[in-house]
Amino acid sequence: MTSAFMSVCAETRFCSLIRPISVKIRPRQSMPDLPSTKAGIDALPLPVTGAVDYKDPKQVGLYLRVSPGGTKSWSVRADKGARGEVGRSKKITIGRFPDLPLSLAREKARKILSAVADGVDVDGEKKAAAAAKAKRRVETIEAVGRDYIERTATGRHRFNGKPMRPRPRALEKDYLERVVIPKLGKRPLADITRAELQRAVDGFEAEFSPGAARHARNVIQKIFAFAVWQEIVANDPTRFVSSPTWTERERVLTDDEMAALWKALSHPAALKGASLSIPIATAIKLAAVTLQRRGEVSGMRLDEIDRKARTWTMAGERTKNGRTHVVPLSALAIELIDEALAVRTRAGSKSAFVFPSPRNPEQPIAPNAITHAWGRFLPLLRMEKDGEEVPVTGITPHDLRRTGSTAITSERIAMPRFVVSQVLNHTSDSGGTAAVTAVYDRNAYLKEKRAALDAWAALLAEIVGIRPPPAP
Repeated sequence: MTSAFMSVCAETRFCSLIRPISVKIRPRQSMPDLPSTKAGIDALPLPVTGAVDYKDPKQVGLYLRVSPGGTKSWSVRADKGARGEVGRSKKITIGRFPDLPLSLAREKARKILSAVADGVDVDGEKKAAAAAKAKRRVETIEAVGRDYIERTATGRHRFNGKPMRPRPRALEKDYLERVVIPKLGKRPLADITRAELQRAVDGFEAEFSPGAARHARNVIQKIFAFAVWQEIVANDPTRFVSSPTWTERERVLTDDEMAALWKALSHPAALKGASLSIPIATAIKLAAVTLQRRGEVSGMRLDEIDRKARTWTMAGERTKNGRTHVVPLSALAIELIDEALAVRTRAGSKSAFVFPSPRNPEQPIAPNAITHAWGRFLPLLRMEKDGEEVPVTGITPHDLRRTGSTAITSERIAMPRFVVSQVLNHTSDSGGTAAVTAVYDRNAYLKEKRAALDAWAALLAEIVGIRPPPAP
């Protein structure tokens, strides 16, 4: 204490309140040295509590941390202090013993310390690499693909995009989930190469079909276009990835084939092993009568049917071309709809759909359900030819549209091709009217379409050998 302070103490008598403070400074324990052999490191004792560090006497900055659980981790202290010695404020973990032996740990430590001396942020680079790896794990075909599909509902899947219609959106989602994800779902987009994609597309063709390979390739291409737009990846490897080309089918069912098909669909239980339900069989027959697409028939709603006007009106969101389509219903078509509704009633369903899904009545049967059922019963389909029973081969559900439209334009019915185009809801033919008129005139050529479909229903009934129901 200073003399001035002692003087104040004497005058104020405060010194009696001051007690000397005793501080014990423990000498700093030095870090134990690391054994120089694998056997010595293996024999290091496990601490009871807390981890113990062992410094390598031959490599500055390298040490091994031993935990109570037995884990031995290598680390490098890479910060330099004021005197050039290695500091302890920062460490970089470089691996575990014995996966990383002592010799390689020393080599890594030397490289890290050399890089630090050159001003390289080794720890920052390591964290950046780890972040990039984690990002790749997140930005996979599966994750980005599902994000893309979700955004198609609002049009945010591409620059200045518009919401995708439900039918193509559902189709793309189906190919993504069923074809693409099982093969490529876990692959990071940034790691996928053109060669890998080509092998995958070739595999899709072999495992599914040329059409599935083509659709899957298109979905992958759209996912990468979305990823480039969102700056998830810089390049699009789908360029120059080939897929099977689309070839126009010309298959038309003969009368004998159509009769055999109708008979099988009318008695689905007779097809042993085909597992063909009555609603799906009825939906296929209705598609043959109305000449509409399988997805449009399977998704038919009760509120789309006007019995008084004998029409079936589909909103644009349900059609391929996005336009409202009015289909005149023949007596045979109405009879098939009533058959489907009777099955629905017996099942106690109050669904809004004529063909409700058996798993979820709030949804219609999926278009693919028709395709899958077709694939099951077609190998069992037989017909009589020249006194022998022969298989019916090479036909698809879409061939029913071609068969009916061909009959309508043939001499059997003899109606103009333009009328068939209106029945099929093709956009390529507006009958010489302005395109804008075709959009607003929902009842365009309704009389001609009804005459064509009534004539086709009568011819079809004759071909398959049934009595056509009386016209209402």
